[in-house]
Amino acid sequence: MSTAINSQTDQAFLEELEKAFSNSNKDFARAYYLFATAKLNETYNSQEIYARYPILSQEETFRKLKALYDQNPQNEETKRLFTSVLGTYIGAQLAELSDEFQNLKNKLKVDVSGLGLKLPDGQPLAELLYEDIPEWLKKIAEKPTRQELYDRMAKAYTATLSQRFIDLFRVENKMLADLGYPDVIEFYAKTSGHNLKRLGENGKKLVDETEALYTELMSALYHKMTGLDFAKDATRADISFTLHGKPKGQSDAMREINQKFPQSKLVPLARQTFDGLGLEFSKVAQEVNFINKDTYEREVVDKTDKAPQNGNPLRRILLDIANREGKRSRAYVYPAAVPSEIYLSVKPEGGLDDYSAFFHESGHALHFAYENSKLSFALALMGNNTTTESYAYLLQNLFMNRHWLVNMAGLSEEQAIQAVEKRALEDLYMLRRYASKMQFELALFEGVNEPGYSLDDKGAAYASLLSRGCGFRYDAEGWTRDVDAGFYVADYFTAWSLEAQLREYLCQHFGNPDCNGEDWYANPKAGEFLKALWADGNIAQQDLSKRLGYNDPTDVGPLLRLMRYNLNKSH
Repeated sequence: MSTAINSQTDQAFLEELEKAFSNSNKDFARAYYLFATAKLNETYNSQEIYARYPILSQEETFRKLKALYDQNPQNEETKRLFTSVLGTYIGAQLAELSDEFQNLKNKLKVDVSGLGLKLPDGQPLAELLYEDIPEWLKKIAEKPTRQELYDRMAKAYTATLSQRFIDLFRVENKMLADLGYPDVIEFYAKTSGHNLKRLGENGKKLVDETEALYTELMSALYHKMTGLDFAKDATRADISFTLHGKPKGQSDAMREINQKFPQSKLVPLARQTFDGLGLEFSKVAQEVNFINKDTYEREVVDKTDKAPQNGNPLRRILLDIANREGKRSRAYVYPAAVPSEIYLSVKPEGGLDDYSAFFHESGHALHFAYENSKLSFALALMGNNTTTESYAYLLQNLFMNRHWLVNMAGLSEEQAIQAVEKRALEDLYMLRRYASKMQFELALFEGVNEPGYSLDDKGAAYASLLSRGCGFRYDAEGWTRDVDAGFYVADYFTAWSLEAQLREYLCQHFGNPDCNGEDWYANPKAGEFLKALWADGNIAQQDLSKRLGYNDPTDVGPLLRLMRYNLNKSH
């Protein structure tokens, strides 16, 4: 089949493809909301939606778009469309292997007999689903029991799923080579816009420069939680309990702080904060609770379809805070159409974690709500998630802002310092973990399609890098449980760096030096600055960094400065 396309045909093809992506996204968002949140649909049928848009999964579509991308890989819209279609194409080719893997993983059970685990009614447990074990690791205070449970989980995965994961890994990378992209690192760097090798170098820099600070603080926390020696005893089995568990015989120092964040005050605190920034959250975020689909169609679908695209476009976040049976508990955002139909669902429970998750999702929602309605779908919603994640982290990280915690959330100075230091250490752990994962995945994919490539030494490299980065001893076999598809790790690692650049900029330009600029959130000019950024859609990470004056989204300097400030340490 010929892939030579004249410019007029190219334009018509791209317009048809983008329209299909836009309309299918709207259908998926609405179907998911009605199923998972509003509970007005009993089933969620993605295949039915895909069937409405055959252009998205046809091989001819992929071949045409590949030709356009290969001719001009610098065109941002074509690159975003190609990356999405490629994901769909590869996903279809791997569907059988992938479905088998996921089905086995979802059904995998682990023998826990003899460990003394019990249900709330006191009934002893003989087995657990693999996917349920992380929650148990978080709450088991006895080190031997926790370690044995982890070891059994790891053994069950290795026996059943590790080789299948490796098979998928090899097939997917060979597919990329067969399509003309044998250098996987180079391919993902081009399509994502990430400088992957520099990210690896900066990850190593971050681990090196925070080594003393991290080891000091995590050693103290580990000993407090377990009574054991961090350097000698800490393993991957202990991570969740160390960061989130409740040790026996000790009072929960965070309980009183969490009580300052009751379920009833979640949305009012968000409104007060975001309205103070000039973001008009009270106006843009409309509380909804649809009693039937007719009302939903009239209030949502009809209004979106009739929304003006020029002049004063409809900016609307559909805020669903109803506590209905079966509603998904975790907060999420799904932009059906920007800026007129953005779903923000939350099932308020209260506590710091619940609040910070809501503020994170609100960052996404406000970003989408203030996008320019004239943007193409590709520029508004496609591309990697780095910049929108940085906006989400910016609002989430108000929970590491002493000034905001005292003056808006009502904590005492002492409580604010305690809350910030706890959350900052958790963040430092995650940063070092993702920095180490970035280094490992670069080593994993280096020369993956070259003759003589071997996985034999990859487990040892994984254990060495992650153990050094996290301080907890990692097992070599665990690498097959810890690899993100398509270097997704780069999105998150870069988003942390980019958010720190944005936060430092806001503190310096819109905050008072007397409080290290932490009162930036109370300055409506900061809100105007954010709205100007958001209007341009899902801009590339390089563009955002350049606008902030850093010119490098991988620069971890601001991140290190803010981390040390939040941990109240100078070294």
